[in-house]
Amino acid sequence: MRIPVSAITVAFVCLQPLSPALAVDPVPPGLGGAWLAEDINGGGVMDNLQTTLEIRPDGSYGGNGGCNTYRGNLKVENGGITFAPAAATRKMCAPAVMDQEQKFFDALGTVKSWRLENGVLHLSDKDGGHALRLSTLPNGTDVVIRLPGQPVAVDRRTITYQCDGDMRVGVEYINARPIALAVMTFGQDVVVASNVIAGSGAKYAGGQYEWWTKGPEAILSDLSKPVAERDVSCRPAG
Repeated sequence: MRIPVSAITVAFVCLQPLSPALAVDPVPPGLGGAWLAEDINGGGVMDNLQTTLEIRPDGSYGGNGGCNTYRGNLKVENGGITFAPAAATRKMCAPAVMDQEQKFFDALGTVKSWRLENGVLHLSDKDGGHALRLSTLPNGTDVVIRLPGQPVAVDRRTITYQCDGDMRVGVEYINARPIALAVMTFGQDVVVASNVIAGSGAKYAGGQYEWWTKGPEAILSDLSKPVAERDVSCRPAG
């Protein structure tokens, strides 16, 4: 489960109503699904920014450009594909985020063909030139948190930790002052922990768990266990 905390909304309205879906041929099973942008017009993307595209069986598409959510309709015909202009929310994020989002929307508008190669979706323009390269987006649920007030910068980073007992913990840190979250994934458990007061380092609490970082190392505590058994030491995986 991912919990994107986007930069604060200045306005949250659709640009235009959607027309009926344009799909002429059924959306091929390999094309449908959720995708994550890895490359736009031959250039890379920001490491901690997710630009997503979901292609649905009914001929509609949508996702998150990195700052704004969007939706639209597509046309699949004779092996080709065309994306009609999308309706999107109007949010203001950091300039670099807005720049990548605009490049993504511009590239999507040039797409005329597609191909799958080793699970990677390649979208090309009318001349066969590279427009977008996307990888499969892992299953999950987006939960959007809107913070009141003036826009603030949002910092996101993910670290995988190797812990005692061959336990691995993936942690996504989301900081949007004054909010700081740690989304922890270990085994089948997903825990959203919020920053709390600590004597040193950074400490997060969520449910029965505490996550306490001091420098590169961390301690995961399960408060439901006896004191002698509750702490597991972790360090960034190599």
